[in-house]
Amino acid sequence: MLLFAPIAGAVSNAGNIKKADPYKAPENSTTNNNLFAELSTKAELYNTNFDKVPGVLQRLVASEEIAGKIKLENGEMLYVTLLMGGGKIRDFYSYATPNDPNSKFGPSITVETDEKTVKKVLDSEEPLKEAVKSMNDGSLKVETEGIFRNMMLSTLKAFYK
Repeated sequence: MLLFAPIAGAVSNAGNIKKADPYKAPENSTTNNNLFAELSTKAELYNTNFDKVPGVLQRLVASEEIAGKIKLENGEMLYVTLLMGGGKIRDFYSYATPNDPNSKFGPSITVETDEKTVKKVLDSEEPLKEAVKSMNDGSLKVETEGIFRNMMLSTLKAFYK
Protein backbone atom coordinates (compact mmCIF):
# COMPACT_ATOMS: atom_id res chain seq x y z
CA MET A 1 0.00 0.00 0.00
CA LEU A 2 2.00 2.10 1.04
CA LEU A 3 -0.24 2.34 1.60
CA PHE A 4 -0.31 -0.60 -0.70
CA ALA A 5 -3.96 -0.64 -1.76
CA PRO A 6 -4.37 3.15 -2.05
CA ILE A 7 -1.29 3.48 -4.18
CA ALA A 8 -2.38 0.69 -6.47
CA GLY A 9 -5.74 2.34 -6.98
CA ALA A 10 -4.85 6.03 -6.67
CA VAL A 11 -4.94 6.82 -10.40
CA SER A 12 -5.63 5.17 -13.76
CA ASN A 13 -3.67 4.70 -17.09
CA ALA A 14 -0.47 2.62 -18.00
CA GLY A 15 3.33 2.65 -17.38
CA ASN A 16 6.49 0.60 -16.84
CA ILE A 17 7.23 -1.49 -13.72
CA LYS A 18 10.30 -3.66 -13.27
CA LYS A 19 9.35 -6.99 -11.70
CA ALA A 20 11.51 -9.37 -9.71
CA ASP A 21 11.26 -13.12 -10.19
CA PRO A 22 7.54 -13.87 -10.38
CA TYR A 23 5.80 -15.66 -7.56
CA LYS A 24 4.88 -19.24 -8.37
CA ALA A 25 1.36 -19.83 -7.07
CA PRO A 26 0.43 -23.20 -5.61
CA GLU A 27 -1.10 -25.63 -8.09
CA ASN A 28 -4.82 -24.98 -8.71
CA SER A 29 -4.54 -21.47 -7.29
CA THR A 30 -5.54 -18.68 -9.63
CA THR A 31 -6.65 -16.11 -7.04
CA ASN A 32 -3.07 -15.18 -6.09
CA ASN A 33 -2.06 -14.58 -9.68
CA ASN A 34 -5.30 -12.79 -10.60
CA LEU A 35 -5.06 -10.32 -7.73
CA PHE A 36 -1.33 -9.83 -8.27
CA ALA A 37 -1.95 -9.19 -11.99
CA GLU A 38 -4.64 -6.64 -11.17
CA LEU A 39 -2.38 -4.91 -8.65
CA SER A 40 0.48 -4.90 -11.18
CA THR A 41 -1.75 -3.13 -13.69
CA LYS A 42 -2.78 -0.56 -11.09
CA ALA A 43 0.89 -0.01 -10.19
CA GLU A 44 1.65 0.76 -13.84
CA LEU A 45 -1.29 3.17 -13.96
CA TYR A 46 -0.06 4.87 -10.81
CA ASN A 47 3.34 5.61 -12.37
CA THR A 48 1.84 6.78 -15.65
CA ASN A 49 -0.41 9.26 -13.84
CA PHE A 50 2.08 10.20 -11.16
CA ASP A 51 1.45 13.90 -11.74
CA LYS A 52 -2.14 13.36 -10.49
CA VAL A 53 -1.12 11.60 -7.26
CA PRO A 54 -1.74 13.82 -4.21
CA GLY A 55 1.47 15.35 -2.83
CA VAL A 56 0.83 14.04 0.68
CA LEU A 57 0.75 10.48 -0.67
CA GLN A 58 3.89 11.08 -2.77
CA ARG A 59 5.74 12.28 0.36
CA LEU A 60 4.49 9.38 2.50
CA VAL A 61 5.78 6.74 0.09
CA ALA A 62 8.74 8.75 -1.28
CA SER A 63 11.59 6.20 -1.13
CA GLU A 64 10.12 3.48 1.01
CA GLU A 65 9.93 -0.29 1.03
CA ILE A 66 6.28 -1.20 1.46
CA ALA A 67 5.25 -4.73 2.41
CA GLY A 68 1.73 -5.93 1.69
CA LYS A 69 0.15 -8.94 3.36
CA ILE A 70 -3.21 -9.81 1.82
CA LYS A 71 -5.41 -12.64 3.06
CA LEU A 72 -7.18 -14.08 0.04
CA GLU A 73 -10.76 -15.30 0.00
CA ASN A 74 -9.55 -18.89 -0.47
CA GLY A 75 -7.51 -18.68 2.76
CA GLU A 76 -4.11 -18.31 1.08
CA MET A 77 -1.85 -15.31 1.63
CA LEU A 78 -0.46 -12.98 -1.03
CA TYR A 79 2.77 -11.28 0.04
CA VAL A 80 3.97 -8.33 -2.04
CA THR A 81 6.59 -5.61 -1.87
CA LEU A 82 6.64 -2.19 -3.47
CA LEU A 83 10.01 -0.46 -3.72
CA MET A 84 9.46 3.25 -4.14
CA GLY A 85 11.79 5.91 -5.50
CA GLY A 86 10.84 9.58 -5.60
CA GLY A 87 7.25 8.58 -4.88
CA LYS A 88 7.09 6.32 -7.96
CA ILE A 89 7.00 2.54 -7.95
CA ARG A 90 10.42 1.24 -9.01
CA ASP A 91 9.70 -2.42 -8.36
CA PHE A 92 6.65 -4.50 -7.45
CA TYR A 93 6.80 -8.23 -6.84
CA SER A 94 5.29 -11.07 -4.82
CA TYR A 95 6.87 -13.93 -2.89
CA ALA A 96 5.78 -17.08 -1.08
CA THR A 97 6.77 -16.35 2.54
CA PRO A 98 5.74 -13.72 5.11
CA ASN A 99 9.24 -12.19 4.95
CA ASP A 100 10.54 -10.75 1.69
CA PRO A 101 13.63 -12.78 0.71
CA ASN A 102 14.87 -9.83 -1.41
CA SER A 103 14.63 -7.23 1.38
CA LYS A 104 17.90 -5.82 2.68
CA PHE A 105 16.58 -3.59 5.47
CA GLY A 106 12.94 -4.57 5.96
CA PRO A 107 9.84 -2.54 5.16
CA SER A 108 9.34 0.99 6.47
CA ILE A 109 5.60 0.68 5.79
CA THR A 110 3.59 -2.51 6.28
CA VAL A 111 0.02 -2.97 5.09
CA GLU A 112 -2.20 -5.87 6.17
CA THR A 113 -5.63 -6.45 4.74
CA ASP A 114 -7.83 -8.94 2.94
CA GLU A 115 -8.77 -9.46 -0.69
CA LYS A 116 -12.28 -8.06 -0.20
CA THR A 117 -10.88 -4.75 1.10
CA VAL A 118 -8.32 -4.51 -1.71
CA LYS A 119 -11.03 -5.03 -4.32
CA LYS A 120 -13.31 -2.53 -2.61
CA VAL A 121 -10.55 0.11 -2.74
CA LEU A 122 -9.56 -0.71 -6.33
CA ASP A 123 -13.18 -0.61 -7.53
CA SER A 124 -13.97 2.66 -5.77
CA GLU A 125 -14.42 5.91 -7.66
CA GLU A 126 -12.35 7.53 -4.91
CA PRO A 127 -9.79 4.86 -3.93
CA LEU A 128 -7.82 7.05 -1.54
CA LYS A 129 -10.96 7.99 0.42
CA GLU A 130 -12.04 4.34 0.44
CA ALA A 131 -8.58 3.31 1.69
CA VAL A 132 -8.74 5.85 4.54
CA LYS A 133 -12.25 4.64 5.41
CA SER A 134 -10.88 1.07 5.50
CA MET A 135 -7.99 2.21 7.72
CA ASN A 136 -10.45 3.82 10.10
CA ASP A 137 -12.68 0.74 10.30
CA GLY A 138 -9.66 -1.54 10.80
CA SER A 139 -9.96 -3.61 7.63
CA LEU A 140 -6.78 -1.99 6.22
CA LYS A 141 -3.99 -1.87 8.79
CA VAL A 142 -1.02 0.38 8.00
CA GLU A 143 2.07 0.46 10.19
CA THR A 144 4.80 3.01 9.57
CA GLU A 145 8.30 3.34 10.96
CA GLY A 146 9.36 6.71 12.34
CA ILE A 147 7.78 9.99 13.39
CA PHE A 148 7.82 11.57 9.91
CA ARG A 149 5.96 8.67 8.29
CA ASN A 150 3.46 8.58 11.17
CA MET A 151 2.81 12.32 10.71
CA MET A 152 2.39 11.91 6.94
CA LEU A 153 -0.03 9.01 7.45
CA SER A 154 -2.03 11.10 9.94
CA THR A 155 -2.10 13.99 7.45
CA LEU A 156 -3.27 11.67 4.68
CA LYS A 157 -6.05 10.33 6.92
CA ALA A 158 -7.12 13.89 7.82
CA PHE A 159 -7.25 15.04 4.17
CA TYR A 160 -9.16 12.03 2.86
CA LYS A 161 -11.75 11.28 5.56
